[in-house]
Amino acid sequence: MEPDLWKIEHYSEFLAARRELLAKSANEFVDSLYAGSVPESELVPTAFERPIVDIPGGFTSEEEEQIIREFNEWIIQQGLPSGEMLYELADQLSGEPLAILDIAWPNGLQEGYSQPVALLIDEEKETEEVISSMGFRFFRSSENFKSYVLREIIVADEMAA
Repeated sequence: MEPDLWKIEHYSEFLAARRELLAKSANEFVDSLYAGSVPESELVPTAFERPIVDIPGGFTSEEEEQIIREFNEWIIQQGLPSGEMLYELADQLSGEPLAILDIAWPNGLQEGYSQPVALLIDEEKETEEVISSMGFRFFRSSENFKSYVLREIIVADEMAA
């Protein structure tokens, strides 16, 4: 449960801590069986028993999905990376899903150089607030997003070259 161990550079430390916890748990279980009792543990609900959480966002119509697909094709034609359709935006610490974004570039259109961006069509204010709080720049229309790409991404690339 140490978020610092979730970082890639600490992966070997994560594995060591995981190994220790698994060994401890297995030993406790085997000891309890040897003693003739099975320890009571918290029941973990199955997927069917878990409460259904309404995550804001996502496609609301075939027309919306078509707009997103056409926009993604346009982005690819510009020599930029394909977006992640129906991107699940999750809390960085808990992993809990916060929103489903129509299409997103979580590492930016220029990976590592530009901020995360997303295209949201017909989304609720709640989705916009969540995505904004997570550091994403978002657009409500493909036309506005295209203007941004042409003005701030394509031209910036040409000027840098």
